[in-house]
Amino acid sequence: MNVNITISKHDFAIDDADKQTVISNLLELRDDVWQTMSKNTRKAYQQDFDQYLAFCRENAMPAMASDWRVTKESCKAYLKFMISGPLGHHSIKRKLASIRFFIGISELPDPWKHSKLFTKFVSGQLKQKPAAQKQAKPLKLGDVQKLNRTLELTTLLGLRDAALINVALDTLFRASNIVDIELKNIDWDAKTIFTPKSKTDQSGEGFYGYISDETAGLLKRWIEQANLFDGFLFRKLSPKQTVQAEPMQYQALLKRYDAVGMALDNKGAFTCHSTRTGGVLTMMEAGVPMADIVLSGHWKSEAMPIRYGQQYQASKTGMAKVR
Repeated sequence: MNVNITISKHDFAIDDADKQTVISNLLELRDDVWQTMSKNTRKAYQQDFDQYLAFCRENAMPAMASDWRVTKESCKAYLKFMISGPLGHHSIKRKLASIRFFIGISELPDPWKHSKLFTKFVSGQLKQKPAAQKQAKPLKLGDVQKLNRTLELTTLLGLRDAALINVALDTLFRASNIVDIELKNIDWDAKTIFTPKSKTDQSGEGFYGYISDETAGLLKRWIEQANLFDGFLFRKLSPKQTVQAEPMQYQALLKRYDAVGMALDNKGAFTCHSTRTGGVLTMMEAGVPMADIVLSGHWKSEAMPIRYGQQYQASKTGMAKVR
């Protein structure tokens, strides 16, 4: 996916000197920087900015300008538009961040930096959208063990579902990590899977996830039945369940979580984050120390796993110790 930003007199109200800088910087972004960014980050930046451009074109407003006051009015109008719609707090913040990314790349004046009043306006508007996010329904160890007994493990589809759900629970990997696993990343003796990149791993050091004996057994069965020797672990399956060379994509993975929900009589209840949430709750209920939970999920602090476990924690703290 290549960055695709078109400079036009309608989208950019800029003078000739700024235009040359903008064009030069966007070319440098495309040629030298874009491919070093993660696929999901590139996709989010591109889609978010495309949507902003479409809004500005529809309303005959320049997306960016040499005068920060002009850019401010466009951003202000777009923010009001997003606030009035179904987007949540974090989605709106991300889209604003994408716009600021391209303003920064273009070296055009940033209205956030020039106007404290505009910054306060943005903060005030965002308060209309609660920041709390709905947590994915947890898929805990007990659910996964039930799933292992429910799925048709004699079929490639059922075996692949079982293998990937068990891997997701054990490792606490995100969806992007799961679809990127290659056979060479598995260390059977150490009972680990290595992922070379992560959403929060900006330096590219990668990290390891644990796999249990049960998960390892399912993986070996899947690898043998799918006749895999190298390359990606979780492959696409044709309608006739023929194993393809290409890895599963995010949307296909999401559909398998839907299928898991139906198998467990929880239609549409699970998402790709359910095993991450469920893994945290499983460990909390087993009394695993928070430091170990943070390490297993590769978080930088306790904030996120604590948030995942809020409901469980509520039943164990405060008044729960009295009554």
